[in-house]
Amino acid sequence: MSERFDVIIVGGGIFGCSVAWSLARRGVGRVLVLERAEVGSQSTSRAASVLTCVAGHPAKSAIFQETWDVMPVIEEELGEPLGVHEVGSLHVARSEVNKSSLDAQVALAAEVGEVVEEWSPERARERVRWLDVGEGDRSLFLPRAGYVDSYLFATAYARAARARGVELRTGVEVHELCFEEGRVTGVMSSAGELRADWVVNCAGPWAGVLSAQVGCHLPMAPVRSQYWITEEREEFDPEQPVIFLPDVPAYTRGEVGGLLFGLRGGASPARDPRALPADLGALEFSEDPEGWETLSAAGEGFSSFCPLLETVGLAHYVSGPSTYTPDGDFILGACEGVDGYLVATGCCGSGIAASGGVGRALSELILDGESGLDLARFSPDRFGDIDAFSQEWLDRCAATRAAKSVC
Repeated sequence: MSERFDVIIVGGGIFGCSVAWSLARRGVGRVLVLERAEVGSQSTSRAASVLTCVAGHPAKSAIFQETWDVMPVIEEELGEPLGVHEVGSLHVARSEVNKSSLDAQVALAAEVGEVVEEWSPERARERVRWLDVGEGDRSLFLPRAGYVDSYLFATAYARAARARGVELRTGVEVHELCFEEGRVTGVMSSAGELRADWVVNCAGPWAGVLSAQVGCHLPMAPVRSQYWITEEREEFDPEQPVIFLPDVPAYTRGEVGGLLFGLRGGASPARDPRALPADLGALEFSEDPEGWETLSAAGEGFSSFCPLLETVGLAHYVSGPSTYTPDGDFILGACEGVDGYLVATGCCGSGIAASGGVGRALSELILDGESGLDLARFSPDRFGDIDAFSQEWLDRCAATRAAKSVC
């Protein structure tokens, strides 16, 4: 006899745990999360974990804003802080093109109700001691932004969900979706057959492999993201703003006395999700495996803003696959012609910031049939009939990552 649940969630990363908590919070009975490793241990734990409220367009920004709304709720339920660093974000533009692009940030912030401040070069240099802002540079500061520890955030969702009755099973691998007469009815796993009214695919970079089993090729690919963490220096304040430098392009934030920075230079390798190892710790990017080519290509531009880069030591290098789409938008919702099945993936490097909105959206789709968030731009079917495993498709998604200039 197979076990039966109201909802089975495949994947115990931050999306899966957020969906589970959101469902339990709204009173869904039997919710099961299946994770073949440990909760939050795969792509979630490798995230730079930047939190923002203004990015892309109003629909995307609303998803980010929801995360800020749920964080204090999680803290209240657990009776402990999440360790959120609400330090704001500083966007510094040097070229005329990027100075003009900040106008779009100002307009979007106004549209979604977020505060924006114009900072003088003097104020920016005073606030961030290592940052070399020229007199001709333009700086925008958004107060509601910051960062958090991604693993702790994911496990906080998980603990809050478990306290509300959600069952989390680790060490259980999902092999296939049970599909009958156009409906997903459960999963076949290493623990046997498990049935449910709904199955939610939150399997991160592996999500496309499962979806393809029911004829739904997800419009994304796992693409390498990478960042570095410097040694400790007194100039690096952990409470400095998150900084975006679109001219490099780069982003930075504080990290235990050092500086975490990501550079988007050169090519971004993509992987066929079918070839990913079960544990991302075993994944190797043979193209520039330690990131030196990227650092060499983009380091000079970053040094023009951060002269300390020339002398500071590098303590850590972190890389792993983020799921990118050609348009930089998430994949949220139902696949056409497949009932009882929802997908939440395509984080495009912003999964931690989006987690609260993703949880709300998917729980509303299950319980209400629609979401109060605008999900039209995030449809899994928006690119039509594609081969998500073809080299052409992998290259399209990789190009999105390589061209990305802000969070």
